Amino acid sequence: MKGTISDLIILLEQEGLLIEASGEAECLVPDSLTTNSREAGPGAFFICKGFTFKKEYLEMAAEKGAVLYMAETDFGVVLPHILVKDIRKASSAAARWFYENPGDEMFVTGITGTKGKTTTAYILKSILDAGSPGRTAVFSTMEVNTGKMSRLSHLTTPEPVELQSYFREAKDNGCDHVVMEVSSQAMKLSRVYGQHFPIGIFLNVDEDHIGEKEHASLEEYVSCKISFLSQCDTVIVNKETRFFDKVMAGCAGKRVLLYGHDETCDGVIRNIEVSAGGSRFELGYKGRWYAFESSLVGRFNVENLTAAILAAFVMGIGPGTIAEGIRHIHIPGRMMLMEYGGFHIVVDYAHNYLSFLNVYKAVQETFAPNHIHSVFGCAGERSPIRKRDMGILADKYADFVYLTADDPGYEDVAEICLEVQSHIKKPCRIIPDREQAVRAALDAAEPGDVVILAGKGAEVTQRVRDSYEPYISDAKAAQKWMAERQRNRV
Repeated sequence: MKGTISDLIILLEQEGLLIEASGEAECLVPDSLTTNSREAGPGAFFICKGFTFKKEYLEMAAEKGAVLYMAETDFGVVLPHILVKDIRKASSAAARWFYENPGDEMFVTGITGTKGKTTTAYILKSILDAGSPGRTAVFSTMEVNTGKMSRLSHLTTPEPVELQSYFREAKDNGCDHVVMEVSSQAMKLSRVYGQHFPIGIFLNVDEDHIGEKEHASLEEYVSCKISFLSQCDTVIVNKETRFFDKVMAGCAGKRVLLYGHDETCDGVIRNIEVSAGGSRFELGYKGRWYAFESSLVGRFNVENLTAAILAAFVMGIGPGTIAEGIRHIHIPGRMMLMEYGGFHIVVDYAHNYLSFLNVYKAVQETFAPNHIHSVFGCAGERSPIRKRDMGILADKYADFVYLTADDPGYEDVAEICLEVQSHIKKPCRIIPDREQAVRAALDAAEPGDVVILAGKGAEVTQRVRDSYEPYISDAKAAQKWMAERQRNRV
């Protein structure tokens, strides 16, 4: 049992977060925990947090039956309260307390990086499932899968209350492992504060997520990424990442395994072979060489595979189980390949500089295409750097560009596209309707070409203002187009 609020008050005091707690709070045992006034009910413990929090939200929660609130400010509402110095850290501490620290009862592997987090998470989950099916949860950009239940995800790393509820659900569902993505925003906003990670994977870091609603600077972004490592025991690091020296400084006191193509690495990659059918490579670890093959396409995925394999070795998983787990892996929306009429279609979640660069290079290396048709957009309320980089890369690698919607939020799709287009000299069309943009690119493709549908992956929604509108998904849009073409041929 989680006990009374007095236990949480002691915890907050030990963490140096407590300012004061009203006496009547100590004996309370709340029935629920929430940061959303619309979800508050009788017996609720309400947390006042958020950039736009208003006193009215607390008053609404009180009217619905909340019995306690926690905040950085005394709002003068007649309820028992706990005042704290940092509401975000305190939220994580309270969520861990309320759900009885479920993450500590499982082996949690955290993965951070500018690109590759989702792919690496699913590779590791596939390896773990090969040894113990159904006992690994995954919290990713695509979904939150707690073993017996899956739900769409709108945040790479969930907010603390949701996150701890998912840990609890995974534990109750019989999971003994969790593989999760840890974003820079999660570290900045203390979503995983207090969470212990036996293994942390640091894939890479590059200029991204810098803007008014993300990180103030590249320095802050890199610092937030690296700060994750302080919560890990063993850290697996890509030796070829940017800011390598800073990353290693963040690993002080940790067990560190390096991977890359350098013979001095703990995990050495060599003899890579890639094709449309997948990849083959050799990995050297602890004086032995292992040959692996996977259905995943592209040299960059060999690095993702290696990171996951090293994590599996650290866990004591044998090479046979690892080989079985990676051989026929399929990750929705990540380098999905289709073929029609002599040309190839690649669906990928690429949405920043590194991921776009890797997709373009993988397409060139795998297919040696006559022409590349690139369909993509840029999420609204993101750094202008991302729009610039997408345009520059498209101008360098694509022959035909189709700019369209990709989670515009509160920005106008056409204006986003015009900003990206300003960096493109190649033939470029702006088609705001995403399915129509996909169809236009497929209509124009000829045998020997490749059409890249980038940005959405397997996502079936578009973020428009503050809501998520249904979207057919890029893969289904392409499949729908192919089915229509096939019917018209009959």
